[in-house]
Amino acid sequence: MINKYSLKSMKANKRSGYSFLSLWFCFALLLITGCKKESDKPDPDPFFVTVNVDSTYQTIAGFGGANKIWGTQFLKPAEAKTVFGSDETDLGLSIFRVRIASDSNEWPLILESVKEAQKYGVKILASSWSPPANLKSNNSTIGGYLLPENYGAFKDYINSFVSYMSSNGVNIYAISVQNEPDIQVSYESCSWTSSTMIDFLKNYGHLIVGTKIAAPESFNFNKVFTNELLNDFTAAENLDIVAGHIYGGGMGTIPLARQKGKEIWMTEYLLNLNSGNSGSPAWSSYSESEKWNESLQMLHTIHEAMTYNWNAYIWWYLQRYYSFIGDGEQGTINGEILKRGYAFSHFSKYIKPGFVRVKAIPAKSIGLEITAYKGNNQIVVVILNQNNYLVNNLNLEVPSVTSASAWETVLNLNRSKKEVNLSGGKVVLNISPKSITTIVVEL
Repeated sequence: MINKYSLKSMKANKRSGYSFLSLWFCFALLLITGCKKESDKPDPDPFFVTVNVDSTYQTIAGFGGANKIWGTQFLKPAEAKTVFGSDETDLGLSIFRVRIASDSNEWPLILESVKEAQKYGVKILASSWSPPANLKSNNSTIGGYLLPENYGAFKDYINSFVSYMSSNGVNIYAISVQNEPDIQVSYESCSWTSSTMIDFLKNYGHLIVGTKIAAPESFNFNKVFTNELLNDFTAAENLDIVAGHIYGGGMGTIPLARQKGKEIWMTEYLLNLNSGNSGSPAWSSYSESEKWNESLQMLHTIHEAMTYNWNAYIWWYLQRYYSFIGDGEQGTINGEILKRGYAFSHFSKYIKPGFVRVKAIPAKSIGLEITAYKGNNQIVVVILNQNNYLVNNLNLEVPSVTSASAWETVLNLNRSKKEVNLSGGKVVLNISPKSITTIVVEL
């Protein structure tokens, strides 16, 4: 097989005026001497990455996913253990996003799920999709806006939800005022502008008790919307978490949030090969390779979020055929861990709340995406390789290493234990093509 490096050489020869016969001779010579496979990296020299634990960035709040938002199918105890537990076979997520139903009669429906999640020390983020219909301009939970004269009543409604959960032993870590306030949709929703959300936060944010406040949860992390909230002194004082989604954009630094001392949470994203769209091919019709390539895209967005100093990353549904555990649809088994779950767990299982991202310095650029974290007397390094080539002899330089372990997920392996060697105080291993690898170094 001719790899891209061989083709590059052949094209250069053609530009130099070599005849077709000369090119064929070169190709034959490659076949005789043995050419590299596409998955081989041509540079045999060791690749060095230095972790500097004294150069620190953001503190990690966690990695999570959402409960089923509508209907009556919610996370069961065994499924909660699989998703949030810390056993070897679990995924170790640390944030659980749920909906604040606009009808208080629905609040008990999620109680079992949030109570099970809390057993594992999980943070509960509750987002409002709509205030109660009678508080809105159109008397409906779809569209419309919250009437200013009902801001106080909506604050009371949120407090009632927090109190209800507390009385049932559940601590709501954070409340999001509104899911995606800046997009018109045909399902449960409510429109807010930055001005109306500022008014609500200024006058009522401090009266929401027993929980942190997150906003604005823009569908594409709209920086204008976000910064207008942060630039209002009183509104910003009543805001703890700057939250947003990354549909169609929104990735990037948010300097004003960091300047104001606010955490930055990515609170929703999904990829499903468009299988949920009308007329699109079913998820089960795609090859495992196509699904894995999309999972690598998901992992890339997590890597980006971390490098932009965001504190949390929360996926959409935890349990769905395209997600972390199966729901019985599209050929999945209900409750069984899916490859995308194993992939996500390279972050969620090993990087715990309170860990701090530190500097990872590659000696040169070869297309790897690398982040490093410290906590619990460990250094955790996550390496994403979206390329088709193997990286031989990656040398990870870390201080005071006593032992190290590594796991990788590739197309045909799920969070599989990987061989590592200690040599001269360095952790040495190979990085597979199209892979995610997590290295845990004990200090």
